[in-house]
Amino acid sequence: MPSSFPSINRFNAWLAVNYSLVFPGLGQLYSACWVKGISLVLISVVMIAYATWSIFGANGQTMAGFWTIGCLLIVYSFSILDAYRGAQTGYSSRIAVPQGKAEPWYAVFLSQLLPGLGHLYLQQALAGGIFLGAGILTAWLANSVPQLVPIPPLIWALSCYHVYVSFPHRATRKSGAIVLLVVGLLIVRLSLGAIPSWVQQAVEQCIVPSESMAPTLQIDDRLFVSRNRTYRPKVGDIIVFTPPDEALETLSEGDLLEEEETEDLLYVKRVIGLPGQQIAVKEGRVYVGNRPLSEAYAPESPAYEWGPETVPADSYFVLGDNRNNSSDSHVWGYVPNANILGAAYKIYWPSERVQSLQ
Repeated sequence: MPSSFPSINRFNAWLAVNYSLVFPGLGQLYSACWVKGISLVLISVVMIAYATWSIFGANGQTMAGFWTIGCLLIVYSFSILDAYRGAQTGYSSRIAVPQGKAEPWYAVFLSQLLPGLGHLYLQQALAGGIFLGAGILTAWLANSVPQLVPIPPLIWALSCYHVYVSFPHRATRKSGAIVLLVVGLLIVRLSLGAIPSWVQQAVEQCIVPSESMAPTLQIDDRLFVSRNRTYRPKVGDIIVFTPPDEALETLSEGDLLEEEETEDLLYVKRVIGLPGQQIAVKEGRVYVGNRPLSEAYAPESPAYEWGPETVPADSYFVLGDNRNNSSDSHVWGYVPNANILGAAYKIYWPSERVQSLQ
């Protein structure tokens, strides 16, 4: 990569900064600092992978993931500063804003920060205003319209490309460098923009609403729920589901919710009976078939009797671990398979409660 972009001073400091702004270490690779560049790239990749696993992995520690993200930001900042210093003969200790003659790569740098800023730096007010307005507007709209998520990165990339090719001193332009930079910018920012959508498709977040699953789950525990279309619950799984109509009908008058609120209402219970199994609650024990269920997670024996009944096809019998303070299948019946979002696999917050549920 470095050998394809020769310049008067061999390396351009602001071009190096632009590469490192796309991803840590790329500026060092451009400046032929191979060991440092490769090390920064690998360290950043490992830190991103570790932070992702720590936050979303069943056995990961959420706070460790957040600390890793903080360390990654430090590495990112160091990479930008070091890329600037390493590309200069004088190895300046700090980044200096270009004085006098306009610097095209500084304009690109500003456009990476916010589309249109580079154009304003070059006193191209009309183009700067258009890119700035389009960038801010589409970024704001993308928060509520997922289909627009790819648009802001495209505007950012187009702004960087346009400010460079429209620079008045044509002799300083190097099309290969800007094309490579724009491609890298698009790949990274489109990937970052896709993360919320990926998380939403793969993981559901749920806040525990009651004490029905105590002591396993406490009120306001934040849970990650695996969304998997092929998932079939097993006995003992903690599942999250939208409540059946029968469950909503059991709400007391003080708990009645508006229709909009019931659409977002989620229940958390433990699977006790699978389709076709006979369930009974008697003499303080839960029986699956004729065998008592071993339940170390339940703090007390059920003070009620139920069944025996056979669980219908495509339905599940669920109970709260806090047996005598739980509105569950023994009150309102079975959970249809269609209502199940997935298995809760991790308490990810608060930090002192982080633990795997698998």
